[in-house]
Amino acid sequence: MKMSAKAMRIVVMTVILFALMIGGCSKKDFNKQIVADVNGEKISVLELREYLGAPNGIMAFDSVPLEQKKNVLDQLIGIRLVVQAGRVMGIDNTPAYKDAAEKGEEAVIVDAMIRKEAQEKLKLDEKEVKEETDKIKKENEGISDTDAAVQASKAIIDRNLRQIQKDLVETAKKETEASIDNNVLEQIGKGKKISDDTVLASAGSEKILYSDVKKIISETPMLSSFNSQKDPEMAMALVSKIIEQDIVLRALKAYAAGKGMESSEMYKISRLNMERAVIANMMFDNVAVVPQVSDEEVMADYNRRAQMMQGDKSQVPSFGMVKEQLREILKNYKRQAAFGEYVEGLRNQGKVTVNEDVLKKV
Repeated sequence: MKMSAKAMRIVVMTVILFALMIGGCSKKDFNKQIVADVNGEKISVLELREYLGAPNGIMAFDSVPLEQKKNVLDQLIGIRLVVQAGRVMGIDNTPAYKDAAEKGEEAVIVDAMIRKEAQEKLKLDEKEVKEETDKIKKENEGISDTDAAVQASKAIIDRNLRQIQKDLVETAKKETEASIDNNVLEQIGKGKKISDDTVLASAGSEKILYSDVKKIISETPMLSSFNSQKDPEMAMALVSKIIEQDIVLRALKAYAAGKGMESSEMYKISRLNMERAVIANMMFDNVAVVPQVSDEEVMADYNRRAQMMQGDKSQVPSFGMVKEQLREILKNYKRQAAFGEYVEGLRNQGKVTVNEDVLKKV
């Protein structure tokens, strides 16, 4: 019996959705498969899938061209090489690293908590994916079934993850009895002197002191010169905004501590990711020193951009208006290029292997 085109399309879509739902492999252990080895350090399918935008490796990227997946994997390999070089140089033993890592600890605990919640609650429902896929196909004429299904899955993941995060924040605030002392805020608004050890808000054992808020203000470039006594009402609004943001982190931190997150596997993953990010950023600053960009280079770039603009040339901003902005853009280009050459050198000196059979199924 000959199958109609519509029936065939339904079969094809079912196969695509099933492939997305099972994550490219019938076994969840596929996320543990090794897709690359960098000087003896492994990169798992889970890491690559997360880098591609699938939290906890929830979906596969079968439809993504192999070359594109190679490019993304190359970025991960580059980061790993840079971090390894940084550790050899002892960057992770410097005061600057320790200070940055200490500041990132709060974010690590929060990220670990979100990972745990996502692992337990983030799911892809076949019916929901199909409905979202149909919607995308109607809005994007000519898009393939595969691309539409991937976009649909990503959209659902993003939407559900935001809801998970929102619910987690509400639960954390409730469980830790997070609260803000509005009476103190009113005193700030009236210009009254507040001692540094005054508690402005609390969540569980976490407390936000006035000194904490003052420190945040002093470390923020655009706010460092702000004088609360000159404009008490503005000071109250500013302090209130900072507390509203900080109380979320404090509540999540206190909630996570009560769940024993610091001894969890999720915490270890989040902590390692943070450490790598800190080292990579410090290596970038060390290797890609800020270069000099001459006026001639800036003018040449300005002329090139002006020629590329179509239509009314009177809309092109004057050179003087954009000169320094273009200079900064060119500096960044040069820094990126210098860092790219450095990473390529590390790759040539190191031993990197990629398992393409695994990569195809990522």
